[in-house]
Amino acid sequence: MTHEEFESIAVLDALGIAKGGELNALRLHLAACMPCRRVRAEYSDAATLLARGLDPVEPPRHVRAQVIAAVSGEERRNTAWWLATAASLFLALWGWRELGLRNAQTREASQRAEIELLQMEKTRLEQHNDKLSSEIAALASAGTRTIALSGQELAPKASARVFLEPERRRALVFFHDLPANPGDKSYQLWIIRADQPKPMSAGVFDVTSTGKASIAIENLPVATEIKALAVTLEPKGGVEQPTNLHFYVAGSADM
Repeated sequence: MTHEEFESIAVLDALGIAKGGELNALRLHLAACMPCRRVRAEYSDAATLLARGLDPVEPPRHVRAQVIAAVSGEERRNTAWWLATAASLFLALWGWRELGLRNAQTREASQRAEIELLQMEKTRLEQHNDKLSSEIAALASAGTRTIALSGQELAPKASARVFLEPERRRALVFFHDLPANPGDKSYQLWIIRADQPKPMSAGVFDVTSTGKASIAIENLPVATEIKALAVTLEPKGGVEQPTNLHFYVAGSADM
């Protein structure tokens, strides 16, 4: 007999209606066939859980035909009710097994997606850690220069610390106790240059309810050209030149 035929006998055995000759042949086959043993165990579990009301899945036509053929032996030709009952039970068990396989495939796909997300988060954290390590090393450099910015009339409790790296022409700025900016506004940092009449934008940033923020500035003018730094509140995204002179924090580079 083929594996498909043994599987048909396995479901009959799970239902407790396999005949002696078929049952003996099945047991001899199961002793040497691991896949069929696994199928027999699945059908046994299905028979136990079938009463719990799991929805069956419609099987392919060739499966239905194999069921009818498997239970249509000579000794059963006169028991149509038995044939219908056995076939219905088998199809229900087949549906339970298919439903279990689909659920397993869904769980596997979900787990793969979760692993991919965790891997992406791990990569992001590693990149953030590398950046943070670089910034800490820059702050500890002997050539780093510190500029203090103090709160102005609009935010007297606010402050900022600028860590300037002249050789790399970059700076890290950390703000404290600034009011949270409205959704349609952005804070904008300005460099007041000694060699130009107009301020130079050093970037925009947002402040949450914590009152804290930070910004990295690249391609700074040389240190001798930086006269002062100041922060204003501007339209979202920033502007080319300040729309007002209401500074939130400000400080001289000579301090």
